[in-house]
Amino acid sequence: MASSSLLASVQSAFSSAVALGYNSGTAAHDVYEGYVLAKLVEAARSDGWTCELRDSTGALTTRAVFRLGPGRLPSGNFSHVRLSKPGKPDLEAHIGVKVRGKSPVAHEFDLLVLRRSAADLCRRTGSDPVRSDVVIHAEAKYYGGNLSLPIGRAVVGLAVDCDMATIHPFVSPSVLVTNQNGFTVEQLIAHYGVTFRFLITPANPRGEYFLEDLFRELLKTA
Repeated sequence: MASSSLLASVQSAFSSAVALGYNSGTAAHDVYEGYVLAKLVEAARSDGWTCELRDSTGALTTRAVFRLGPGRLPSGNFSHVRLSKPGKPDLEAHIGVKVRGKSPVAHEFDLLVLRRSAADLCRRTGSDPVRSDVVIHAEAKYYGGNLSLPIGRAVVGLAVDCDMATIHPFVSPSVLVTNQNGFTVEQLIAHYGVTFRFLITPANPRGEYFLEDLFRELLKTA
């Protein structure tokens, strides 16, 4: 079950929504994905982006309906966030959509930010986004204890198949966000160019700041 603080953080970011799609009975790991999206939205707004909740047709909506399991971007009437800023291409942020890597396997991305033009093409053709479409990717992992090494291996496999190497020495387009710690996981994924943000919860404003700062930095490359 999701904590009230996680739900409150998501509600704060989407204050215009009359329906959130989450409640106290929703699994905490699902709400955590919405929470990471909320941190992206707050980071974007603080950097001058306009963030609008949209439905699958692109129309403005006040009902947030986020995936609770892996799905395809062109399928289902799920919500996404459109991000726009003068001088920048429009972006879209989605939860739980599949992306095609170099192999035939499509990977689920907990949080995916891509250009609106790429998302529109997926909707028109019924296809999945490809790895070159990715602007920001985040894996959101909510656990009751410290992360185990197999989680790091899974994140590395995704990063390798989707060519998400470091953009420059301090910023990667891919980040693992978790409410827990995991030193060995951090060592492993850092070797493959994936950033690690740990202990990210509403109870840790400092951690939230560093996550939002990373998102702001990545949005500059869009």
